[in-house]
Parts: sequence; C-alpha cells; structure tokens
Amino acid sequence: MKRAFTAATTAALLATATFAGPAAAKDYNWAIQSLWQAGTATQQSFERFAEDVAERTDGQIKIRPLPADAVVGTAETLEAVQMGVLDGEHNAPAYWTGREPGFAILGGLVGAYQTPEQLLDYHYENGGLELLQEAYEPFGLYPIGVTTWGAESLPLMKPVEHPDEFKGMKLRMSKGMFSDVFAKFGAIPIEMAGTEVYSALDKGVVDGADWGTLSMNEELGFHDIAKYAIYPGVHSMSIADVAIRKDVWDSLSPELQTTLKEAVRAFADDMVATMAQKDAEAAEKLTAEGVTLIDWSDEDKKAFREAAVDVWKAYATRSEFAQRALESQLDYMKKIGLIDD
Repeated sequence: MKRAFTAATTAALLATATFAGPAAAKDYNWAIQSLWQAGTATQQSFERFAEDVAERTDGQIKIRPLPADAVVGTAETLEAVQMGVLDGEHNAPAYWTGREPGFAILGGLVGAYQTPEQLLDYHYENGGLELLQEAYEPFGLYPIGVTTWGAESLPLMKPVEHPDEFKGMKLRMSKGMFSDVFAKFGAIPIEMAGTEVYSALDKGVVDGADWGTLSMNEELGFHDIAKYAIYPGVHSMSIADVAIRKDVWDSLSPELQTTLKEAVRAFADDMVATMAQKDAEAAEKLTAEGVTLIDWSDEDKKAFREAAVDVWKAYATRSEFAQRALESQLDYMKKIGLIDD
C-alpha cells in the first residue's frame, strides 16, 4: 500500500513541478496599418519587415501589415492605436503637426537633406529618433524607429534649371512649409487632392506637382504629360515611423525591444535600397521615352536650402519642442556641411 501511495505521490509531484515551471513566453499578434497602398513597392517593403520580425523573434511577434485605409483613414491611425483599434502604425509623423508643430520639423524639413543616408544618420545616430519619441510621449505611443523612401522628384511641364525659375509657375503642393518655401521663389502653390494631379497636369491647371519619388510619379503616369523632372530630387525627403503603444513597448522584454529596433533599422535600409533601384529603373525608362531629368548643381541646392531655413525657423517658433527639434537638425546639418555656421 505504501508503495502505491509513493508512486502516486511521485507522479503528482512531477505534474506539479511541470506546471510550476517558467511561464511560456507571451506571443504577440499585432495589426499595424501603413500609409502605403496595397501592391506598391513601399508596402511590399513593409510586408517584408513583418516577415523579418516573425523570423527574428521565432514567431513570438507576428505582425499583420495592413495597407492604407484597411481599418481607418491614414490621418486617423494615431487615435486608432491609442484606442486599441490598431496595435501599431507605420505612418508619417508630419500628419500630427496640428497636435505638435515639432512633428513637421522632424517629419521632413523642406530641402534639408541630399541623401537618405544623411536623414537616417540624423535620426539613428544624432538624436532625431529620441526627439521623435519625446514628441509621441503625450499621446501614449512609442516610435521604435523610422524609415524613408528617399528624395521625391518634381514632375514639370517646363524645365527648371535653377530655383528662381519657379517664378510664376503653378505647382500642386500641400499648404504649409512646402508651399511657403516655393512661394519665396515666386511659385504659385495650389492645393488639391492627389487624385486630381494627373488631370490638372493634363489640362494645364498646374505646371508641376509635388507628389512622390520619380518611380512613384512614373507609375501614376504623370510623365506621360510632364516631360521634365528635377531628379535626383531636392525639395522633399520625409520619414515614416513604426510606432506601438508605449505601455505595450514597456511590457516587452529587453531582448524583444532590441530585436524590434534592429528589425526597423533593417526595414529602413530595405526601403531605401528598394526605392533607389525603382527610381534608377524609372530614370532609364523615362530618359528613353524623351523625359528630361534635371540634376541641380550643388550651388542651386544650397540656394534652395538657404531660402528654406527662414521658413523652418518661422515654423519652429510655434512651440518650444519645435524649436529644440530644429536646433538639433541645424547642428547636424552644420556638422556634415549642408549649411554654413
């Protein structure tokens, strides 16, 4: 009888030991919506990022990479993450300028950087990302890292070899920092929806349009009409972050946090490489089709940037944080020789 009791007790103790062991690692399944339309090269890069995260974490974190407007509008993702409708967003912080002017300063200064590598170096190695994390803190979000799709081109109906040749030209662009900079050169900014750009170029309503990179513009058919483009682009290079709720971020292990940071940084490099290749292919194709690509001189790029600095400084007066964000970038641009001391 004693022998039977001992065996039963041993079995019970083994079972207890099994259940009392370390808890299984928590799995995460996140729905993260991007600003990119389904099927685009940028959305495909985002989808590769999701696959990379699953691989790096051995499936512990699975991301469902949703395209633009899959759950909410692009300008609504911040609130959707706050409310738990989405687990995260991959979006442009410039959308939140109305909440904090510093988002415009960090999201994409007009005419600031010449290469994607400079922009990413500022954010990852020179304090930009830390400032972005500070900007999101009042909203309960944590940007893990940032990406960029490179310098945007400018499709034009006539050649513009120097900045002062914008005088009198009607250009489609968003109201704000962009339109203010181009207005300094005598351009006439016109605000309109992106869906109206092709028709506006075709009917002569505008002489050029701020939209996307050379390959993005080519895919939309803008250069069927506009036979000139400033390329490489000089006027716009923006960022999009990957952000989740701060409380969720804080609950992750240090190992998972590090893995996610590394994955977003790799995502940034993948997007830059992807879009650089797409743009190079578009440049070859468009040149063969008779589109003239205009590469501004370093002197003209500097003149455009110097005119933009005054606009940056005016926007930076809108909040104490915006001022600090601009000073940080000015220090960096001086360090790498983009602007004079």
